[in-house]
Amino acid sequence: MDNNTMLLKLKTDTIKNEDFYKCLNSNDLNIILQTIYKIIDRKYCDKLIIEIFTKMAKLLTGYKIAGAYQIGHLAISALYLIQDESSLKSYEGLYSKLNDNDQFLVDSFIKGMKEKD
Repeated sequence: MDNNTMLLKLKTDTIKNEDFYKCLNSNDLNIILQTIYKIIDRKYCDKLIIEIFTKMAKLLTGYKIAGAYQIGHLAISALYLIQDESSLKSYEGLYSKLNDNDQFLVDSFIKGMKEKD
């Protein structure tokens, strides 16, 4: 699936859950971000999603998505927002190791996403 097809399927909500993995492995940051938002929206979770988000959680510098937010902040927040028992365990482990500033950014992102609902 090419980038344009992935974006179209994400935007029109016609993407299949099993295609999330291809999207998360894209080299296009917009596709990765849209995929994370779609995963949160669907509350989709499995072992591989948790593994991918846990790896992404280390990207707290050099991967800016907006303002001070890095892709790692979004990945950690996603683990919380999915609200799956396994994702919450991963979230708690990662969150507890963050410094105060990174915790603030994760908290702010989660709060913003909850207000959006």
